[in-house]
Amino acid sequence: MTMTQTLTHPTDAFTLDAAIAKYGAAKVLRAALFALITRGPKPRAFDVDALSDHLRADIGLGPAEPPPEPWSLLR
Repeated sequence: MTMTQTLTHPTDAFTLDAAIAKYGAAKVLRAALFALITRGPKPRAFDVDALSDHLRADIGLGPAEPPPEPWSLLR
């Protein structure tokens, strides 16, 4: 005996003709124009140079600045 419940939902094919028939041509056109005009902001470019050395190491990058020369630490 299995205790799995399967629900079947009727799926309506979504087409432009079905949307116009359901909501009307003016509403569909207005919604399409609104969606074209009010796009979200474009993602800005990611600046890797702004990351700390710890975060750079976490994603596999080397340090932002080269390490000091070994003989400079002997002074």
